Amino acid sequence: MSQVDILSGLGGKSSAAIRVRHQGRSLLMDAGGPLHPQERCDWVRETGPLDAILISHDHPDHIGSVARLPWGIPLYCTPEVATALPPGRSWRPLPRQGSRSILGIEVTTGRAGHSHGGLWLHLDVGDGLFYSGDASFESLLFPFDPPPPAGTLLLDASYGLYDTGQRQCQQALWQQLTRPTVLPLPLSGRAIELALWLLRMEKTQPIDWTMDRHCHQMVCRWTQCDPDAFRPGLPDALQRLADRRWPEHAPTMLVADRNDGHWDWPGRRLLHTGYLTPDRRERVAAGLEHWQRWNVHLRAGDLVRLRDTLGARRLVPLFTSLTQTAAWRDRLGPQLHTDSVLELNDAVETKPFHLSAPR
Repeated sequence: MSQVDILSGLGGKSSAAIRVRHQGRSLLMDAGGPLHPQERCDWVRETGPLDAILISHDHPDHIGSVARLPWGIPLYCTPEVATALPPGRSWRPLPRQGSRSILGIEVTTGRAGHSHGGLWLHLDVGDGLFYSGDASFESLLFPFDPPPPAGTLLLDASYGLYDTGQRQCQQALWQQLTRPTVLPLPLSGRAIELALWLLRMEKTQPIDWTMDRHCHQMVCRWTQCDPDAFRPGLPDALQRLADRRWPEHAPTMLVADRNDGHWDWPGRRLLHTGYLTPDRRERVAAGLEHWQRWNVHLRAGDLVRLRDTLGARRLVPLFTSLTQTAAWRDRLGPQLHTDSVLELNDAVETKPFHLSAPR
């Protein structure tokens, strides 16, 4: 019998840490740090002895507590994620697409559609355990690979019951670019994704836009990366962005997020597109800054799709509030589970997973 302990990430947007116990060994999936300085992150004291650590991707809420764990524990991740580890921390490679045995467990990995080098993880324990990390079907940059069957799903549900598609998000965002606007963006994905979208839009719609030198440097860096990390055809588009001369200012500006506030950009609207810290949430509520979501996580309908195609008996939504129990039950059915401790059972029958490319 195998056991899953969700040490952190259940019941709210918080750091990710999931322990799997199997045949006397203990494996940790993700070692997340706090999302903002005021947040407590006490799960590290609850891990007990660990035999291995697997990291899904390099965002702080999934990797930020690695330095607080003993450095002698074998740690597994992709080369892209390894660049975010504490200096000198040793690591062992996880395949971008493939399998390897860790602690006698067959661990299968695939690209998760959320970040550079980010993976989902499938462990061949019990009836199959699938952990999405942060994931998306809709990225213009990163593909989502079809996972194997799994009876138990631990899924990124950061968006809760929200189910608006990326096409509608793009249309709403376009409507907000009618006056001088600055978009502070994380360099690890969304900054370059919005740049690719604007590059595509300018073929048919007039728009004067630019990116700052930090975004441009990231684009140039990614042109040197393994093209297999991206969607087909993306390296050519990245090269066009890298070769372009970017003016210092334009009505629409993509800039690396350095905790910008409206005071940093007088005369321009500050438009956020992702997670809002408590301070930013207050400023948006007061009308001082603005927000329009750009999807980088799974939507509610995506959770249903994974449940059905992987043949899940249990689905645990992670990184979201679960106070609307009845609404969650209506959406996910009897497979919904909200327990922090799970025991894994026998094999399941499923149908193949298929995902069409985003538009």
